[in-house]
Amino acid sequence: MSETPRSTTEIKPPSAREGGGAPCSADALLAQLNSSTDLAWLVERVVRNDLPWVVVPAAALRAWEERDPVGWAKVSAWLAANKVAVVRI
Repeated sequence: MSETPRSTTEIKPPSAREGGGAPCSADALLAQLNSSTDLAWLVERVVRNDLPWVVVPAAALRAWEERDPVGWAKVSAWLAANKVAVVRI
């Protein structure tokens, strides 16, 4: 019943990036995000369900990159630091 993700977006954790710091907790990340956004919902869903990957439409990823690049950078770094793969569909 479990399906293998078709493709994943490779995201390097903050420690692997130049100048990357320690990953923040989910609570700290949520405090930095607007609670009514899809990004906050995504983080809450990952924490609540202990997910190894999340499936995200390519259109949503593009929208986050355009509308909230700072928020998406924080969330994507947090996902990578927590070894949560982003499956782009």
